[in-house]
Amino acid sequence: RDICPKVEGFQVGDRVVSNGAHADVVTVKKNLCARIPDDVDDDSAAFTVVGSIGLQGVRLAKPSLGESFVVIGAGLIGLLVIQLLRANGCRVLAVDFDGQKLELAAKFGAETCNPLSGGNAILQAGTLSRDRGVDGVIITASTKSNEPIKQAAQMCRKRGRIVLVGVIGLELDRADFYEKEISFQ
Repeated sequence: RDICPKVEGFQVGDRVVSNGAHADVVTVKKNLCARIPDDVDDDSAAFTVVGSIGLQGVRLAKPSLGESFVVIGAGLIGLLVIQLLRANGCRVLAVDFDGQKLELAAKFGAETCNPLSGGNAILQAGTLSRDRGVDGVIITASTKSNEPIKQAAQMCRKRGRIVLVGVIGLELDRADFYEKEISFQ
């Protein structure tokens, strides 16, 4: 029985992805729903929403060929961001406390830093950027700590870019951003 109203472009039985809540019946606006092409399997389609989150972070950062970026947090979205930045021709440093996640990041072409193993993210970002400061930092981590945003500002060059995709503490030190004219989104 068709209990859903007809929506232009969709039919009952279509395979779709949406950015809606998980439920037996999901109602979302049309622009938050897309039909899955027949040649895309369900496992691949499952990455659509998390992929779009990472892609939006990369779009906001506006990477260009040869730039250096740090990705703080190498979870699922962070790993997708690393791959997108590498595909844009960027050098990438992945920072995380989980060695297994960093092994994946290295397979995707990122340099890695594990602060739990003695890595110093600020020094490694300096090396990656040839001591000029990185062009951008994308934070995909989830923590109550303010340390990721503080470190991101310290890593950036003058007029660098910081994009927050994750959820972190946001007590900002105005001087960190003001003196370097860092943009934050």
